[in-house]
Amino acid sequence: MADPLAQYRKQPPGAAAETTAARDADEYAAFEAKDRVDRLKIRRANDPTRSPGYAYLLDVVYDGSYGTNFVLVYTFLMVLVRGRNLQPVILALEMGTAEFIQEFDADRWQKPKDGKLPFIESIEVVVQDSAPSISESEKSGKEKTPGPGLH
Repeated sequence: MADPLAQYRKQPPGAAAETTAARDADEYAAFEAKDRVDRLKIRRANDPTRSPGYAYLLDVVYDGSYGTNFVLVYTFLMVLVRGRNLQPVILALEMGTAEFIQEFDADRWQKPKDGKLPFIESIEVVVQDSAPSISESEKSGKEKTPGPGLH
């Protein structure tokens, strides 16, 4: 007799990865949601995947019910996503359940036939460099007024 609870039991990490990889190879999906997610994988077509933690996500800025674009504002980077039918993706991001978002890659998948499914046309990542540059730190060091010596 088959185990009726098998689908709810934890699987080894390799088994889950193989299932996701097989599905990813077959057809395009703009995102996937799960119950508990600590990090969001941001998969771009021709760039490295980023995986920032949800704890660093400050805001999700989007165009209301249009579902054509949104911006993820992290403490150290911003992610601009453009596409169509993105409302379910935005909801999953707001709830912290999106495991990944991914840009469509025409070299990897055929264009989806269902025009009602979420579709990500582009993902742009802007890394915010908050560390002062060397020239700024040298400049600010020269502008300091001398204080009393500690020796």
